[in-house]
Amino acid sequence: MNIQTMVRAGVLGLALCMPGADAWAQATADGAVREKAVPILVTEVAPGLFFQYHHQESNNAWLVTDDGVLVVDSRQHPNRAEELLAAIRKTTDKPIKWVVNTHAHGDHYFGNSVFKREGATFIAHRDTQRMMQAHHGVEMKRRQGYFKQRQFDPGDVKLVLPDVTFDSRLTLTLGGREVELLYLGAGQNPGDTLVHFPKEKVLFSGGPFSKNSWPNPQFTPSIANWVALLRKVAAMDVDTFLGGHGDIGARQDVLNEAQMLSEFDAGMRAAVAKGMSREEIFKSAPFARYKDVRNYYRMNLFINSYYHLLTTGKPLVALPE
Repeated sequence: MNIQTMVRAGVLGLALCMPGADAWAQATADGAVREKAVPILVTEVAPGLFFQYHHQESNNAWLVTDDGVLVVDSRQHPNRAEELLAAIRKTTDKPIKWVVNTHAHGDHYFGNSVFKREGATFIAHRDTQRMMQAHHGVEMKRRQGYFKQRQFDPGDVKLVLPDVTFDSRLTLTLGGREVELLYLGAGQNPGDTLVHFPKEKVLFSGGPFSKNSWPNPQFTPSIANWVALLRKVAAMDVDTFLGGHGDIGARQDVLNEAQMLSEFDAGMRAAVAKGMSREEIFKSAPFARYKDVRNYYRMNLFINSYYHLLTTGKPLVALPE
């Protein structure tokens, strides 16, 4: 039986190993990608509002207006940012006015230098700025395998910090279009920014929500708060949910992630309460019914980081004090 079964049945004994369990989740911590190759897809989700779905890496969005372009997140390397810029240029020749960095994971801001060259102003939550400053070296280290895999030069990545920060809400108006930047508390990360397009009823959630994709808990101060945030997001007047990873989502997809994270939280707490080690939890083939969810092969890393939070009270990578 797996950990979910133990929780539901009230049994905390060590689960039996399942055949092939170790093959499901043996990621290294260097960011090398083992996701299947899926063609990059750009969809106009509302007039002038575009979403780029990149299954192997991270997603982006951009809003085209008469006065310029707002871009959400900048990819994992300047080479990838150049590709994003080329995709934007297929939809408009207007200047890049704003870039929003939704959180401080390198795959969402390592391409900033390309858009700085284009003259953009960068916006992020104040906690995202602090995380970018404090943990840029951590982010670089955990992506060296990715750079090597893609034959990208790590030296090309330059730290470009936000020009503008906000606390809880910031409303932007560009070419008569309104964009709300919202902070509802830490979900996956301190500083998780939700980019809300109210007229279009579209929400881009870079960190907290990713459709059918296991999110990294290395940075969260509380999965319970993360789940509560997702339920708040699902209750918003929004029809289209865009995640930092995964394809275009609907309300039920947000609730599905909340359920998956709740089971992860409960299962890990039950295992830790029983005295299981990280290795014992991993070898029990945990959360096997979610093994087909994108990113499951990194489960060993997720277990390690959440075990650290549960046993120390602090995230593996925390907001600087």
